[in-house]
Amino acid sequence: MKLSKEKQGCINYISIRYFFSVIFVCLISTLLSIAMNEAGISKENTLMVFIVGVLTVTIVTRGYIYSAAAAIINVLMFNFLFTEPIHSFEISNTQDIILIIFFLTASLISSTMTTKLQLQTEISKRNERTVKILYEITKDFINVTGNENTILKGINYIKDYLGYDCYILLDSDDKIYKAEGITDNEVNNKENTISIPIKGIGKQRGTVQIINVISPLSNENYMIVQTIVYQMAIILDREFMYDERQKIKMDVERERLKSTLLRSISHDIRTPLTSIKGASELILDSYENLDENSIKKLTSDIYDESTWLIKTVQNILDMTRISEGRLTIAKSYEAVDDIINQALTLVQHINTDGRIKVSVPEEIILVPVDGRLIVQVLVNLLDNACKHAGEEAQIFLKVYAEDKYVIFEVSDNGKGIYPLILDNIFDGFVSYHKNDIVDGSMGVGIGLTICKEIVKAHEGTITASNSDKGGAKFTVVLPLEVDCNE
Repeated sequence: MKLSKEKQGCINYISIRYFFSVIFVCLISTLLSIAMNEAGISKENTLMVFIVGVLTVTIVTRGYIYSAAAAIINVLMFNFLFTEPIHSFEISNTQDIILIIFFLTASLISSTMTTKLQLQTEISKRNERTVKILYEITKDFINVTGNENTILKGINYIKDYLGYDCYILLDSDDKIYKAEGITDNEVNNKENTISIPIKGIGKQRGTVQIINVISPLSNENYMIVQTIVYQMAIILDREFMYDERQKIKMDVERERLKSTLLRSISHDIRTPLTSIKGASELILDSYENLDENSIKKLTSDIYDESTWLIKTVQNILDMTRISEGRLTIAKSYEAVDDIINQALTLVQHINTDGRIKVSVPEEIILVPVDGRLIVQVLVNLLDNACKHAGEEAQIFLKVYAEDKYVIFEVSDNGKGIYPLILDNIFDGFVSYHKNDIVDGSMGVGIGLTICKEIVKAHEGTITASNSDKGGAKFTVVLPLEVDCNE
């Protein structure tokens, strides 16, 4: 590959500087030798000045050619100025010939050794820099998570440490991750581009494309690039395996929930169907022998069990919509009194002898909600309380406004919530091992979960606790100011 104009110009500048350095040192050496000769110092001693000059050239320049040139120039100057015949390149004295040969040999050996020492020093410095960079890269990649964060960090490292722009293509998606300032033309232009695959364990994860590479990468730079790419491959492999484990975990959990759902359905739906079937058979088989009150009682039981069965099916459908993200919220301003009245109408079959005590504020409170869904929440909570507080327990429904929120409290004076399940009572299918199914009245143990999701969709909160005076208490908090067009 051709060198860029900037690099070519830099090389020319350094060569010219080294050339003038050789000329200057040789001139100084010559002048000092002449001065020493005028002072009566023998030419053998002045020869040391030329050797020092050669070593000086070796120090201020890089490469064998400059020190060798200085050695030859100094030999010629010594021959011209200090050997017989003077001011001539001829040598008449055999001792001078031997002296010049040893001088040239010593100069070349000294300059060669010094140049090699300088080269090894530079290599050591480069290796130290490379090792330091590799350590920093490896250390900084340890805590990186996420595919996008990994890729962007790799792009920044290549730019910061090597000065190259690059973009990365992942095999898992079609998105191009690139450094700032890279145009589409540079991405599409494949000239002066180095492509390095990101190879994971048994599979290639993507490709690093380094653009605008005019000259080949040095061994150190190539090692740095390979380290960055290798660290990216490790993290991308780790993220892939984590995602796979999460998918497997979700699949296992989904299958467990399906199995639990089927078991709950078979148990909870069979119970009301058995009651309906039994009451119906009794009416059909003994209709003539039953009095009017008995028939009304059996018909009422059929109605109650059918109503409970409809709620069960509705909860199953709602849970399906929630799990699939299809739960729609149609908000409008509803009066709290209307919501309470609708909920009480739907639970009138369990509100015998005024078992449910209601407390609402005298002023009219308008709350932006989906009235049908909030009524369903209250019905679930009231039905749940009636089933589990005990037949003699009282149920209390209290509503009040506080700051910018309206608060619904459903409490009882029954036996309360078992402490072991209090923290996860809103999870699906929560039950107590003594056949005390916390949410069993809601069909298949998902009623409280549905309540939580409905309240969450309204940007509210629902909590469960045990009252200090005994009994359970469920608190629903809904905001009074919400955009109904959301």
